[in-house]
Amino acid sequence: MEIGSSESQSECNLSIKLGMEFDSDEHAYDYYNEYASAIGFSIRKEYANKNKAQGQETRTGCLAHIIINRQLNEMFRITSFEEKHNHPLVSPSLAHLLPSQRKIKVAQAYENDLLDDSGIRPKASFDYAARQVGGESFLGYTKRDLKNYLWDKRKKKA
Repeated sequence: MEIGSSESQSECNLSIKLGMEFDSDEHAYDYYNEYASAIGFSIRKEYANKNKAQGQETRTGCLAHIIINRQLNEMFRITSFEEKHNHPLVSPSLAHLLPSQRKIKVAQAYENDLLDDSGIRPKASFDYAARQVGGESFLGYTKRDLKNYLWDKRKKKA
């Protein structure tokens, strides 16, 4: 099997094509992130300038990316797409652990804020939240993500 290819790649219902347009750079990012999750890789955003954004994982030297440009009609068009990866892809069952897939949602943040303000430790908060959704794999974030979130919240208060 070629590096960067995967059974999940052929089973993915999403596709990326040159010329696709989005009404914002965030919508383009979200679409590419959803595609990445289905295929089994993580993305991050890099700005080349205020009119271009490139999602590319450079830590492994992987050149897989999209480049979007703002058009005269204010739409954001994919002008470059490289789909080959130089690293193994993650199975869909583990995609929720990829950095670009882990997010604390607004409702989760609110609940974690209440628990933290009540003196509940992060590990207990995390365990409680995981039980509420049927397990850690359905939570959407890790213990480390929660600790970082709470740390950032405390820094902002200071």
